Amino acid sequence: MDEQELRSLFSAAPPDAPSPGFGHDDVVRESRRQTARRRNRITAGVSAAALVVVGFGAYGVLSGGTPESLTAARDNASSTQSDAGSAQPGDGPMRPQVGGESPNFSAQPPQQGGAGDGKTGQLAEGASGCEQVDGELATALAGELPGHVDATQAVPGGACSTVAGSAGFPVPGGEIAAAVYPKGIPEVFKSQPAGTVTARVGTASGGVLVLVSVPSAGAAAPYAGQVETFAHRLAPRF
Repeated sequence: MDEQELRSLFSAAPPDAPSPGFGHDDVVRESRRQTARRRNRITAGVSAAALVVVGFGAYGVLSGGTPESLTAARDNASSTQSDAGSAQPGDGPMRPQVGGESPNFSAQPPQQGGAGDGKTGQLAEGASGCEQVDGELATALAGELPGHVDATQAVPGGACSTVAGSAGFPVPGGEIAAAVYPKGIPEVFKSQPAGTVTARVGTASGGVLVLVSVPSAGAAAPYAGQVETFAHRLAPRF
């Protein structure tokens, strides 16, 4: 073999192997990672097996007691149905008495907006007199007064009459009350204290709306400068 052939063989030989892309630390970390994964898989398998064993045990316990429980439940249900079938509807203390008042109901229902003492009156559409509040008038008057006024808190008011529907509200400094008289009915209501401001306006139906602002003792009539305005806004609605 001559020199030329040797040179050709050396040039055809593969180059040196490339340096590795990982070191000893990388190998150690990967080994630890694989070990941890195997441990996790083993732990998960053991836990699953334990759950299966516990589940079968619980099922066996429940299955063993089910027939007796079902039998007792059926016996209780049958007994309850027999008792219900033999009882009269409404038996017991909640059944109303025949020929007298039931002990479960009061003699008279409490009036709306009060505690049953008659001070606030009962709301009723088109009601008249000093025992009931005209619901339509109470709602309309509550909408005209400043602030938030609840129509259910209305009282018959100082303008009430036996021939007119009325409603009133206590306000700071006194009371605002209104009454609507039907066509052809004269205005008759109790006398008012000194300082009361009164407005009278004809209604759309031909009657008269009377609005009064009654002051508390030692105070000026509430909304005295707005009484006429309130009355003129309310009258066309009646």
